Amino acid sequence: MKMDFLKGKFNEDLLAKIEDNGNVNIAGYSLTPDQILIEIEPIGYDEAFCDWLDQRKERLLIKADEILRLYDNRGRFNRLRESYKRGAVIPFIGAGMSMPSGYPGWTNFLRQLCYETRVSAEDLNDLLSQGQYEEAAQVLADDMPAGSFYEAIENAFGHDEDLAGTIQLLPYIFNTSVITTNFDDVIKRCYEASESPFTETLLGADARELPRYLGQGSKVLVKLHGKANSSRSRVLTHSEYQTHYREGNCLIDVIEAISTKTLFFVGCSLVVDRTILTLTQQLEKKGHDVATRHYALLSIGEDEDRLARRDKLVNANIFPIWYPADEDHDECIEALFYKLIEGM
Repeated sequence: MKMDFLKGKFNEDLLAKIEDNGNVNIAGYSLTPDQILIEIEPIGYDEAFCDWLDQRKERLLIKADEILRLYDNRGRFNRLRESYKRGAVIPFIGAGMSMPSGYPGWTNFLRQLCYETRVSAEDLNDLLSQGQYEEAAQVLADDMPAGSFYEAIENAFGHDEDLAGTIQLLPYIFNTSVITTNFDDVIKRCYEASESPFTETLLGADARELPRYLGQGSKVLVKLHGKANSSRSRVLTHSEYQTHYREGNCLIDVIEAISTKTLFFVGCSLVVDRTILTLTQQLEKKGHDVATRHYALLSIGEDEDRLARRDKLVNANIFPIWYPADEDHDECIEALFYKLIEGM
């Protein structure tokens, strides 16, 4: 029996309670504020979102200016921006940009993997503290059946997590080719979600085709170290690095080819990195006066030797734009992204 005539009374008796998490509870149904606004006033929701977005951008542009007042950031960022305006910048994305989406960084992945081996945590930490990440991965891999090692990589990086973080801005900032050493598909999915997918994806050895695609103006995703579910092109352990980065190998040639563009490293620690080593070796042959300059967004702690880090990076012609390590990494990067496109 439908008793719609009692709905008036029901509506009068309905009470809304604000829950601790900010949701509104009505008759046992927990609704988020955005659900209520979208349902009741979708146009009002869109207007409220636009206002909020404008306010957020304004706040983050102020934050970007604060960051650029640090050290020698301002002049360096201006040079990066000039290259960006010319369309000469290719982003090089590291694992730090995938972490907000739930994927582990390399250090955490290796530490998690250690529990599935007979390698002691102390031995692993000794290698990691010396920056020997390739060797650490090799020690763990050697202690496991090949199938278990491959499965661990696929379990960690071969599935789709909900997209989160500043990496979702990439398609709106860089309508270009993108280079990454990440195994996950976060970048690919971000570009698909923004309806601006890549025309090609090149894995490991296939990246030798990149110069041809760049010449055609194609938008290519280069997964320099392969992907999670394919061991053929994957680069993680010391032996794999030795195979793919030895003299005359294609990855050396690929890095030489992409280094003619301005590389913009984001989400990369660049503390101990084979890409830096390769760029340094190539720079020794070319010389600083003819090589293209590259840039990196990097956090720096008050107790770190900033100048020592700078010197190592500059040896690879990578010039750092520093932001404070004790601030929200994702928000600092977002702020500098907005600053990069300000007025364009």
